[in-house]
Amino acid sequence: MAKMLYQLDQRPPAVVTAVAALQWFMITLTSSLVVPLVIGEAFGLGRTETAHFIQATFFFVGAASLVQVMLGHRYPIIEGPAGMWWGIFLIVGNIGAASGMRYREVGQSLEMGLMIAGVILFILGMFGWINRLRRLFTPLVTGCFMTILPFTMSGTFVQGILGINQDGRIDTGVAIVSLCVLLLTIWLTQARWKWFRAFSVLIAVLAGWLAYVLLGWTEPVQLTGKWLSMPSILFWGTPRFDWGIVFISVLTGLILITNLITSIVVAAQAMEVEPDVRTFNRGGQMTGVAHFLSGLGGVVGLVPLSITAGVIEMTGIASRLPFIVASLCVISLGFFPFIGLIFATIPAPVGYAVLFVTFTQLVGFGLRDLQKLKMDQRNVIMAGLSLMIGIGVMFLPARALDGLNPVLANLLGNGLIMGVLVAIFLEQVVYREGGKKEAAQ
Repeated sequence: MAKMLYQLDQRPPAVVTAVAALQWFMITLTSSLVVPLVIGEAFGLGRTETAHFIQATFFFVGAASLVQVMLGHRYPIIEGPAGMWWGIFLIVGNIGAASGMRYREVGQSLEMGLMIAGVILFILGMFGWINRLRRLFTPLVTGCFMTILPFTMSGTFVQGILGINQDGRIDTGVAIVSLCVLLLTIWLTQARWKWFRAFSVLIAVLAGWLAYVLLGWTEPVQLTGKWLSMPSILFWGTPRFDWGIVFISVLTGLILITNLITSIVVAAQAMEVEPDVRTFNRGGQMTGVAHFLSGLGGVVGLVPLSITAGVIEMTGIASRLPFIVASLCVISLGFFPFIGLIFATIPAPVGYAVLFVTFTQLVGFGLRDLQKLKMDQRNVIMAGLSLMIGIGVMFLPARALDGLNPVLANLLGNGLIMGVLVAIFLEQVVYREGGKKEAAQ
């Protein structure tokens, strides 16, 4: 594990703070850019509407990150669109369209669902139930979660790096540039000069972006509206109540407590600190606030991103100050849509290449948690079954679960969630007595 250059409460020199903030800023953008673009295309939004959706996403991502670091868990953990919420938007959108609902009506129902889920999560945190739920997330569970998570994204990342086009073929030019960026990122993370390691992500992103500009592969930025405007509130319109969508939303919010707890645990490990009960409960409350803000803005549900631990691990910078500055800068993009569109020209393959290296750090966190277990027959069976089921679900054919209820299909088709649920079930039900004995040791 890399030695921390700056701890949570330390204030780095102005130059270091500025560059580290810029790096957090770039990572936040690369983690959040793709989602609003994909949702905009799937929901049939025009260029101007998509620009406003991007603008709103940036604003609420920055606001949620700032709320968490100031009032929530108080760790520098990026808030970003949850992969599961991303899937919910697409699945519910397709189901709604098939049943005759307009995409805008689906969006209005998702706004309501997110806000209700946010209120429930806030209440759980307020009454201290988040920490009780934490007891379910033992080294077995968090180890399986952090091991499976990178693999659930690996296919998307590899395809993005190779520039797979609509015909399913590799774009050789894109693949070469992406692999060069990938190798540059690896080299920077291992460089002798500590500042190369600290700002490896930023340097690699800028280098890849510059390469695309020099090759003429970037499209010119066109202003689609005003230079200055307020972020959209209730982007899809007045919220509407739909029992099915509200149920899916609340269930998704509860399941994503896993994401919150694991993100706090692995970030704490990277920073070499120990989170206390209040950290988890405050984090749960502010995750509820983040969900409510997501519904208010009509954007994809926001959660703490586990990728942050990999960034801290690589850079050795855990200070809150650069993160707070970066969050404020991301919020500012919500008022300047043109600036957001400029950063939206960051090529997706470059982002995939840089984040690919960062995600490898998460595999390490997962393996470290699993190493805490005594590898007797009980633990080997639990870990093996959880990992095999979680990873195996990823290889199910796309239409394998079409005949099931949408809620069940979404759960059973999510390898990450299935792996975690199997681990919890095995440890808390099948091997409950053994789990108690081990916890007492």
